[in-house]
Amino acid sequence: MTTVQEFDLELSFPEAQAVIHFDDSDYHASSTVQRVDFIAEYEAHYLFVEIKDPDIPGAENPAAFVTKLNSGKLVQSLAGKFRDTLFFRSAQGKNDRKVLYLVLLSMQALDHALLLAKQDELRKAIPIRHADWADDCAASCIILNVEHWKRQFGEQSLRRISQGTA
Repeated sequence: MTTVQEFDLELSFPEAQAVIHFDDSDYHASSTVQRVDFIAEYEAHYLFVEIKDPDIPGAENPAAFVTKLNSGKLVQSLAGKFRDTLFFRSAQGKNDRKVLYLVLLSMQALDHALLLAKQDELRKAIPIRHADWADDCAASCIILNVEHWKRQFGEQSLRRISQGTA
């Protein structure tokens, strides 16, 4: 099992062959490529994972995050991270498997309707498919809150480090 940490969140990927901390400045040096936080490699697919944690204890300006979410700027940023990461991986020759894009949004105040609306906006902003493309650029594009993440990947797949439990 591979376990990674992003600020106050710890995520486990029990079935992954490898998990790359893709948003690593040492790896990308001075590149301006926008990038997802992690790429989990599985036999049949790549999982691009972007983590946004406005509920982190001691967050300095949670209202600014809500403004960014409501204005559409967050969705544009998430779309750019996906596109640039996909471009980078294609240039590496690592485009041999389908891609799933998961955004973990640990925001308890986010209601389900808004989460689904932002997910639809993200699919359009990327875009996932185009009439001139032979294949979709992603097999799926999902925004999950903590509850949905745990339901999808298991109760032990995510924990807040400061709380000490899963």
